[in-house]
Amino acid sequence: MANSINIASGGKAVSAELYTPTTAPPHGLVVIAYGSDGLTDDLNGPWATMIRGYADALAERGFAVLVPDYLAYTDTPPGPAVFKVMLHYRDAWLQAIADSLDYAAALPMVDSTHVGLLGFSLGGHLCLRLRAKAKVLVAFFAPMLDGLGAPGTLTHAQVHHGRADQLPGTGFHNAVAIADVLTREGSAAELCAYPGAGHGFIGKDRANTDARNLSQRRTLDFFLAHL
Repeated sequence: MANSINIASGGKAVSAELYTPTTAPPHGLVVIAYGSDGLTDDLNGPWATMIRGYADALAERGFAVLVPDYLAYTDTPPGPAVFKVMLHYRDAWLQAIADSLDYAAALPMVDSTHVGLLGFSLGGHLCLRLRAKAKVLVAFFAPMLDGLGAPGTLTHAQVHHGRADQLPGTGFHNAVAIADVLTREGSAAELCAYPGAGHGFIGKDRANTDARNLSQRRTLDFFLAHL
């Protein structure tokens, strides 16, 4: 079950959803960062349902899960407007996620040495730029943009991307470049490619349906194995 909380950050507050497992502590922590459509179900996809589905599944497996609403931190409406302000607000979004992570990692129920990041699209890019704060990371269809920032010390990483991703700036070559950066940093980086799947793995066709299902299984197994 999720609790709505507010976390202090830069003189403001980050609203977030905190999922608490029913098993005995200490728990590993997974921080989830959504993409540019925010924590919404819209014409582009059922993103809120998907994010909360991951959070519930991770909590059922014994992890504490935090979903910070980083777009709300800058009063940025989810959707196309995000792309116009992305580079302008990126540092503020990173601060909101980082401060949220620090808050959750300090909770008595959390083992602060076992922190993972899970990010989707823009959220994947932001998580990658915060990788120094985590032990493991999973990124879905994330863009490189102008780079991944300071290096991290991830032990393991998993990168999911559709080979048919045609959204401008997020083609499959991004996944190859990201996995290469992480490998050169010493992380055990696994690149999971999904033939025929597009950005977000949306659609009822076989390729995207299979990508959604397989990537979720791989992600949950990854956190159980490495976090």
